[in-house]
Amino acid sequence: MATIEKQTLSLDDVEPDNEYLNCTITVSNQLIRINEVVFDHCAFEQSNFDGSDWGYVSFKGCNFLNASFHKSYFSNCQFTNVQLMGADFSMGTLLKKCQFRDSNLHYANFSEIKLEDSFFVDCNLVESSFQAVTVKKALSFNNCDVNQIDFLDTRMKGIDLSKATFDDLIVNPELIAGLKINPWQAGQIVAMLGVIVED
Repeated sequence: MATIEKQTLSLDDVEPDNEYLNCTITVSNQLIRINEVVFDHCAFEQSNFDGSDWGYVSFKGCNFLNASFHKSYFSNCQFTNVQLMGADFSMGTLLKKCQFRDSNLHYANFSEIKLEDSFFVDCNLVESSFQAVTVKKALSFNNCDVNQIDFLDTRMKGIDLSKATFDDLIVNPELIAGLKINPWQAGQIVAMLGVIVED
């Protein structure tokens, strides 16, 4: 894999099997189809990535603050130390075998998407939205802050929150079956559901 460093180039000119380090990526004029690329501390000048297609792409230390990824496809992608606060993946996006690590996803929107065999580690997901999400295989949140995460209209089977921290979740009680939690969280869930536990 060749390393291209401190260059300014269009997303249209990004080529497979390259690592782009500290580069400035200007606006794409074509459909975005990126495969087998590493973006390490690159600055992206565009914020609308709707309809994009990413395969085996690694993002490290990049900023996608309030970026839009509607109806996009991510396969085997990694986001490490990425700023994704307010990023919008909602409406028809598919995330397959993707991982998010050490990233800020505060207020991020994943509503009405499909998540297959993906996970989050050491991420801030406070007040993020996972409404009406379809989970295939598994979805885990290890050492993540998921306080006030919104799972309305999402079937919780296959979702693992046992290693996450939260005081409050937004869920449909009738869809909570199959959610993995730890014993300490069980009391919180019971309280959220309005059950009164007597000593």
